[in-house]
Parts: sequence; structure tokens; C-alpha cells
Amino acid sequence: MATDPEQETASSLSSTTTRRVSCTTCFDALWFCYSPVHQMQQYYRLRLFDNCSQKWSDLVDCLTLKTKRSSQV
Repeated sequence: MATDPEQETASSLSSTTTRRVSCTTCFDALWFCYSPVHQMQQYYRLRLFDNCSQKWSDLVDCLTLKTKRSSQV
């Protein structure tokens, strides 16, 4: 079974270089959480509105991690 050289290169690069954290996905998830579509889905399914606290927590964690020095991570 042959391995893909691009995958090997990508995996070796990711292990030797520092990765940059992107909080865009956390922000997008929080934005969607407050959308009427999501809130109506939650109310229909659970008879409760979502307070989005987990999404806020994820975004705060991401921003905290992003603002730390690399030596602290």
C-alpha cells in the first residue's frame, strides 16, 4: 500500500511548525447560536431557548489561548 507524499509532507510540517489558532469557528458558532433559526429549533425541540453559554466559554477559551505567549502554551 503506497502512502501519499503530500500527506507525509503535511504531517511533518505540522509537527515541526507552530500552529496558529483561529477563533473564527468559535465566533461563527456563537453568532449562529443567537440566530432566530437556532433559537426556534431549540425551542421546538426542547421547549427552551439556548443561552449560548457553552459557545461563549469556547470563544473565551480560544481568545485566552490565542493571547498567551508560546512559552505559556
